[in-house]
Amino acid sequence: MTQTETDLYHKDDELLALLKANPDIFQRHPELLELISLNDNRGTASLLERQIDTLKSRLAQFRSQHSELIEVARENEQISDSFSRILCQLIGFENLSEFAGEFPQALRKTFGVNEVAFKTARGVAQRPDEKPAYEDALRRLSHQHAVCDERWPSGILKLFFSEAIGSAALIPMLTSDRQTIGILALGSNDASRYTHDLGTAHLDRLGQMAGICLARLQPTE
Repeated sequence: MTQTETDLYHKDDELLALLKANPDIFQRHPELLELISLNDNRGTASLLERQIDTLKSRLAQFRSQHSELIEVARENEQISDSFSRILCQLIGFENLSEFAGEFPQALRKTFGVNEVAFKTARGVAQRPDEKPAYEDALRRLSHQHAVCDERWPSGILKLFFSEAIGSAALIPMLTSDRQTIGILALGSNDASRYTHDLGTAHLDRLGQMAGICLARLQPTE
């Protein structure tokens, strides 16, 4: 017997001893079943069945994950199409009145939210009563990213919305050089619509699109 064969023999003995000392090892570590190769079924029917069941379970998990990925891809495609339509509309606005009247309406229809409103820095400068709530909202958007929450202070909610809102997304409207010239607010009666852990990548994109359009339409100071 060669040294290699001797080493393999001792390793087999060690493995057998380990299995005998731990008869439930495959129950505690079912993933090991996928690594077993069986050349025949002598006395191993139950083990083979367990291995097949494990592989079937893993296959079902893969199929479920695949279905979820497809669903996410479809949702992202729908969102992308919606943003494309909004962008085309923003490009077509010729004056601030069109923007103020049609843009919020388009967002309500496209995204199915209860209320949409925006406040500009110039507009608030002419309304001292709105300044405290607006500045409070700006502080919460200090990183220039949208913020979603179902726990906004009443002062901020009253600044943007006319009715009771369960949750809202506040979105900084940014110019091409990333100056915040206003805040866009999306409000929903559903408290679970804009929760604080919601991703904001699409909302950030919307804020920049709206900000660039607003900067183009605002009269030059």
